Amino acid sequence: MNAKFSMSFQQAKSFCTEHNVQKVQAGPNQICPECAKNLVNQKNQEHQKTVDQKVRELHFAGAMIPNRHAESGFKNYIAKISGQKNALAECIGFSKSMIAGQKRNLIMSGKTGTGKTHLSCATARTLLNKGIYVRYITSEDMANDIANAWKKADDSEANAIHRFTDTDLLILDEYGLHDRHENRLQLVHKVLYARYDAKKPTMLISNLTVQQLKEDLGDRLWSRFQHDGLTVVECNWADSRVGGGV
Repeated sequence: MNAKFSMSFQQAKSFCTEHNVQKVQAGPNQICPECAKNLVNQKNQEHQKTVDQKVRELHFAGAMIPNRHAESGFKNYIAKISGQKNALAECIGFSKSMIAGQKRNLIMSGKTGTGKTHLSCATARTLLNKGIYVRYITSEDMANDIANAWKKADDSEANAIHRFTDTDLLILDEYGLHDRHENRLQLVHKVLYARYDAKKPTMLISNLTVQQLKEDLGDRLWSRFQHDGLTVVECNWADSRVGGGV
C-alpha cells in the first residue's frame, strides 16, 4: 500500500503521529497511507455488512415463515411441562446438528395447539441467521404449487419438485390435514423421495400420531426418513390456544 502511494503521490515532510509513517501529498492535502488503507477497509466492511443484511432479508423472505411466527424463537417458547421442555430441547439440538453440517430428519406429531409450528419456525429462524436456506410450507400448499405448475408456460412438475428439493431444510407443516386426495399426496411424497435422494433433511409436522404417519408415508418412505437419522417428537399435551398447556 505504501509503495503504491509513493509511486502515485509525492512524499510530504510530515509524519502520521498514529502510525509513525511519512505522509504523502494528495493535492492540497497530506494523508497517511495507513490511515487511508484503514478508511478503505472500514468502507469495505460497511459495504459487506449491507450486503450481508440484504442477503439475510432475502433468505427470510424466501423461507415464507408465516407472519404470526415472524418473531417465534426458542427463547419465547413457553415450556412448562416435561413434554414441552423435551420438544424444545430436541428442536434446539436439531438446529445445532444442522449448523454443524449433520443431515437428519425430524418429525413432530401430536395435537393441535401444542406449539409445533412455533418450534419449527424457531428452528427456521435460527438456521436462516446462520446462512442456511430454509423453506416453510404446508403440505396442502406444496401439493397445490406442484399440481398447478403445468398451467404455467415456464414451469413444470419437475421444476416445482426441484424447488422444494433444492432448499437446505424443508419444513413441511400440516401433513395429513388437507392433502388427502391421492394424487396430491403422491406429489408430496415425490418431494420427500427427491429430498432423500439429494440427502436433504426434512422437518415434517403433523397432527397424526406416529403410527398413523408410518402407515400414511408407507414402509419405503418411512424407512428413508430414518436412514440418515430421525428424531421423533410427540406433542400430546393440551391445546395452549384455548388455555391449555398441561
